[in-house]
Amino acid sequence: MHPALADHLNPGCVDLVERLMSCHAENRWAKFFGKCNALSEALNRCLGEEFEERRKKQLVEARTRKARIRAIWDEAKADDEDHRIFEQEMKARAKQQST
Repeated sequence: MHPALADHLNPGCVDLVERLMSCHAENRWAKFFGKCNALSEALNRCLGEEFEERRKKQLVEARTRKARIRAIWDEAKADDEDHRIFEQEMKARAKQQST
């Protein structure tokens, strides 16, 4: 069967969902012999297209988030490198002062 067919999740397929549901309600027994198959196949295509659109949108959003996180990590890594260099300089100065 189909995934959760909520109007807010599949706004482009609402008409097909309603038509399929009414076909099933009007043809209680004929639906088992293929009476509503054309509507069901059209709904499957519509849901597949909406899924693909959502997948592409989510992929773009994920790449944006990943780039932002990578920039934060690179900044933190640069700060760590600066801190390490500072620590080395402080150790070298301390060593020079003690000799």
